[in-house]
Amino acid sequence: MKKNNSFRSSLMKFAAFAAIAITGCSDQDIPVSEQELSFTANVAAYSNEVRASGSSFIWRVNGVDQGTTSSLSTAINNVIGNGNREVHILTGGTLGQQINLQPGLTLYCHNVNFTKGHTGYGFFRDGSGGINIYDMSLTNNTAGMGIRISRGSDIYIQNVRIYGGGIGIRIDSHPSRPYEDGRWVKNIHIQDCRFENGTGHGLETYGVDGFKGYGIVARNMGECGVLLNKTINGALGTVNAYRCGNGTGYAGLRLANSCNNVTTNMLYADQCGRGYFVLTGSNNNTLKNCRITNGTGVGVWLENVTNAKVLAGCTNDGVAVSGSGSYANVSTNGCP
Repeated sequence: MKKNNSFRSSLMKFAAFAAIAITGCSDQDIPVSEQELSFTANVAAYSNEVRASGSSFIWRVNGVDQGTTSSLSTAINNVIGNGNREVHILTGGTLGQQINLQPGLTLYCHNVNFTKGHTGYGFFRDGSGGINIYDMSLTNNTAGMGIRISRGSDIYIQNVRIYGGGIGIRIDSHPSRPYEDGRWVKNIHIQDCRFENGTGHGLETYGVDGFKGYGIVARNMGECGVLLNKTINGALGTVNAYRCGNGTGYAGLRLANSCNNVTTNMLYADQCGRGYFVLTGSNNNTLKNCRITNGTGVGVWLENVTNAKVLAGCTNDGVAVSGSGSYANVSTNGCP
């Protein structure tokens, strides 16, 4: 799904070779004119981008620079506009206000670092989706979530790292309760994301039908590493949680509130509150393997749920199972 970002550098090389070829046709060296340099820069630019110029930020739309501002947030929101475009953020910095995600948006952040300097959400969308976000770090120095998307289907987020704040990423079917039956968002994919030192959950969902999450890492989160609520027909690859919800009833991985038909390949949970916790009508869920160690609560707890299975793994934190057809084939003698 990720676009090959070498296109920009290729165009720059092409323009440079073209300039050399032009000057090479003369008997003497002729400096490249300002007009030619301007042409080269324009060829190298993305159609829709934000870039730094000294202490200011320039936003470009449809190949034309639109303006300059001292606010990185303003530049980003201006280039996003009403969405339905591919946007490249080429510089990091402090976000002084919320970034408003829009439908049909693909946001390439080129591994820049943002610092959230305001309360509220870092990135937010309440409405239709079709949103893709790639390659960024967000340091959340204030309360509030890093990314929240409500009522939006078709969401893809890859290689996002969120440090501090409350909840890292939350995807839900409605911005507030009640999350009643029949209200769903669909086709949510979270890939290779990391959450550290937040007071809330790393990744949370509520009201999702069709969820994929692979390569999720959570460190020192106040609540769950990953919490799926009322999420059905899902697949998790590896969840790696360390000290998530330590001393609380939360867990490295928790499935709750009628979270059904979710298969997880591997859970690593070390020094979390609980390791794997399945409860409140969350049936027909499978964990293929786990390594759960040194928690402050029960390692594997399947609490009065139907057909919840842990196929293999180990823990030194104990196992508790209740509910028809549920079992945990887990060694309780510790993990090698």
